[in-house]
Amino acid sequence: MFRKLSPFPFIKMRDMTECGTTCLAMIFKHYGLFNVQTALRDIAGVTQAGTDLYTLARVGERFGFSCDGVRAKFEHLEQIPLPCIAHYEGNHFVVVYKATKNEVWIADPATDKEKLSVQEFASKWNGVVLVLQPTRDVFQYNDVMEIAEQYTKREKFIARSFYRSVLYPFRRVLWEIVAASLLMIALALALPFFTQSIIDSVLVFQNKNLLYAILIAMVGVFLLQVVITYTRHLLLAQFRVEFEFEFFSRFFRQFLSLTQTYFDAHKREDFIQRFQENMKIRNVFNAGTLQSALDIILLCALLPVLFFYHSLLATIAVSFLALFIITTILFTPRIRRLQEKVFHENAKTMGSFLDTLLGIGTVKLLAIETVKFWQWRSTYKHTLNKVLTASRTQITLNSLLRTIMFLGQITVYWFGAYITFNGELSIGMYIAFISIFVMMMNTVNNVSDVWFVLTDMSVTFARLNDVFMQEPERADLATQVTTLTEPSIEFRNVWFSYDNSERHALRDVSLTINPGEYIGIVGRNGSGKTTLVKMLVKLYENYRGNILIGGTELRNYHPQYLRMKVALVPQDVYLFNGTIRDNIAYANPSATTEDIIRAAKKAELHDFVSTLYLGYNHKIGESGSNLSGGQKLKIAFARLFLSNPDIIILDEASSALDVVAEQTIMRNIYEHFRGKTVISIAHRLSTLQHVHRIIVMDEGGVKEQGTHGELLELQGEYYKFIKTYVDM
Repeated sequence: MFRKLSPFPFIKMRDMTECGTTCLAMIFKHYGLFNVQTALRDIAGVTQAGTDLYTLARVGERFGFSCDGVRAKFEHLEQIPLPCIAHYEGNHFVVVYKATKNEVWIADPATDKEKLSVQEFASKWNGVVLVLQPTRDVFQYNDVMEIAEQYTKREKFIARSFYRSVLYPFRRVLWEIVAASLLMIALALALPFFTQSIIDSVLVFQNKNLLYAILIAMVGVFLLQVVITYTRHLLLAQFRVEFEFEFFSRFFRQFLSLTQTYFDAHKREDFIQRFQENMKIRNVFNAGTLQSALDIILLCALLPVLFFYHSLLATIAVSFLALFIITTILFTPRIRRLQEKVFHENAKTMGSFLDTLLGIGTVKLLAIETVKFWQWRSTYKHTLNKVLTASRTQITLNSLLRTIMFLGQITVYWFGAYITFNGELSIGMYIAFISIFVMMMNTVNNVSDVWFVLTDMSVTFARLNDVFMQEPERADLATQVTTLTEPSIEFRNVWFSYDNSERHALRDVSLTINPGEYIGIVGRNGSGKTTLVKMLVKLYENYRGNILIGGTELRNYHPQYLRMKVALVPQDVYLFNGTIRDNIAYANPSATTEDIIRAAKKAELHDFVSTLYLGYNHKIGESGSNLSGGQKLKIAFARLFLSNPDIIILDEASSALDVVAEQTIMRNIYEHFRGKTVISIAHRLSTLQHVHRIIVMDEGGVKEQGTHGELLELQGEYYKFIKTYVDM
């Protein structure tokens, strides 16, 4: 039925919100399933807030596990079936896979597997665990297993096809780099033999002609090394720049094509981390890393030479080399674990800094500078403590390695001198052996440094692959629609949840909006108004039911085409760093200056722009920080007039405008888009009185429909809303 893996498998989480689903993936792998980490995140509907035990239990049950949430004391942990998922450090999950009276073994998806004392574990565990026990239905083929297999196939496809296609254009330069490096290794092998020849053949026999020949050869080898090294560095620099440009161009194009659901499920720190990964890739493709990787070939070439000189002395030398390598390997897991802790603590510190920076206005208004400082200071101090621990471990390892190198050199020097006294080696052979041994020790040291870089790259590419794994936001190429003949709108029994849970933002919504209607939508906060209109611009496709625009299913529209025909003006307007003209022209890049001015006049923006020294070339600053909320909103309305869509959606878009500006802009909208469909989420009575029909929403559903007068006479939800929210 299933087999347990031993030792317990470890899977590293790629994002700060994935700890719960990664714990599930480890337990599933423990019972013999392939790695389903990526699929689980989407199946569980992970959001920026992460996930909870209830959702994890629900996903576990779909894979055939019996799941129970348990609150227990530590002394009962041994009696709980392991592995289980423990709620840890307040907002984190780990897997407990072994426990005794004195120690606990956990797999922390943020770092690695760890053995903790009872006190260490108890100080961070809140007493809650999720127990998962396999049933006879475990891993039976069903919908979630099908999804998991599809993700696995796509991961393999990405690994094979994408990276191959990126590297393929550089195959020639890569072979040239490898050939140059191998030639460098061959030249390096010649130097110890030159030294041996000078001592044994030149000095002993005073052969000046041979000395001149060897010196000429050494100069030739040196010049060749200079030329080859220079050429290799140029080739490598060219490859590194071109590869990084091609790779991250594809990465950013894919990133921009992802669905809104993907962005909703990740924190901004996760995206920052992904774009910082290019520095790690750059480090991998530098000259030192490549040389160290190729130095493994040098090691293999030098080993037979040592045994050719003297087998016993070579055995001693190789023993120290092996001790050096074993020590490095033994320290690697701990150093990686500490480096990951530093990485995640740095992310927390960056998150705290960004949170304060982006909310600096609120910080000032609430006068909480001191509070935010001490919060950041506490996080930063915790980060530096992790840095100190990691540094101490690295210093310990470096000291041990230096000691091994020193002892190895002393032993080889002494024993080599001893056997040279006995006539088993010539002085030249002894010096050559020492040179080769030192070269090998330095090579092993360089390879060990690169080992840490290369092992970390698996996580780097996992984070980047996560973006390439996602399906881009596009319609089925066989059926995608790029024409909108009739802007009618119909919802048929639509259900929608942001996180694929049972917390539905829309519940069985059915409604029809005819072409040319002016619709008002009202409702309490959280009633589903904004969610409803977001569906119309295809920001989310994971809904049940049908949404039709012009009689065509929404999913079949090309997203870019649809958004040119259906314009949404949101409450919170985001402006890009640039000029006012640039920000308006995003709605229609081919628009002329006259078109932009005409749109700005209809948006009541032109008079303000005319007061600026640079006019429409005025720089608005990052996010429009030097503009008022009303001015930002007017730029958004100017975009609307410039784009000229068939369906116009206003999500409380006039809330930041004064009454006079609102009335003028709304009148201009009504006149400019006469005969087109307008949907307005509004709370102002002046707006609601003039719409053709009002839709009242509550708890994700449509409660009432009708004109302002009809709904007041009904004295239902709309009547209560008017009495509550509008000053009559």
